[in-house]
Amino acid sequence: MKRKILLIDVSNSFTKIAVASDGKIGRVTKIATSELTADLFRGTRAKLDLAVISSVVPEASRILASSLSCRPLWVDHRLPGGVTVSYPNPRTIGADRLANAAAAAQCGKLPAIVVDFGTAVTFDVIDVKGSYLGGIIAPGLPIAAKALHEGTALLPLTRIRKITSSVGKSTDEAIRIGLLLGAVGLVREAVARITRETFKGKKPFIIATGGDAELVARLSGQNGGSKVIDLVDPLLTLRGLLVIGKKNI
Repeated sequence: MKRKILLIDVSNSFTKIAVASDGKIGRVTKIATSELTADLFRGTRAKLDLAVISSVVPEASRILASSLSCRPLWVDHRLPGGVTVSYPNPRTIGADRLANAAAAAQCGKLPAIVVDFGTAVTFDVIDVKGSYLGGIIAPGLPIAAKALHEGTALLPLTRIRKITSSVGKSTDEAIRIGLLLGAVGLVREAVARITRETFKGKKPFIIATGGDAELVARLSGQNGGSKVIDLVDPLLTLRGLLVIGKKNI
């Protein structure tokens, strides 16, 4: 019998929703989390066996709790999910980070670091035994752009997009270059330090996800730079939710 699992990844900026049937993720719907309503889920005709949810937005969690017609499974450190947690206070780990770690462990290329370019840029570290060790949290590119705009008198609000030079010919371009090169530098330095301190020089597999992952990955390998990101997977968090769902259905 085919199992249908509803996958819901609620982040601060956007929510991704998909149905996985027989282990395959279907079409992904992406909406602003601020626009999430109960009406999106009421009256659905699809027979769903389970909803697996990672949410970092309490208000969105309340909306989902009151509107889902199938059994909800809220991701946290207590659920079997393909990784053990080696962390002093595991209840403080974001559900999306646990899902990312579960997906990375499922890939089988360990040790690994997951870099998620969302509202925040997060690094999650998984050792060779599939244990979640912790990570790093830094401002995401859109929120950094917003901070520059709101904290200054004249700098414009800049949308992150491709750059073609390391010298900006306009204020907008200069900001984009600064944000993207800063992201590349952050990834390089974080990966180098984690590799040296945690894995004793053994290179981990680097997986990136999130809205700006592809831009940063491409930029890191340009102009003779060594590629720092091994794989970009936009669906990584949903894949992790599916891994967790299969273990708990």
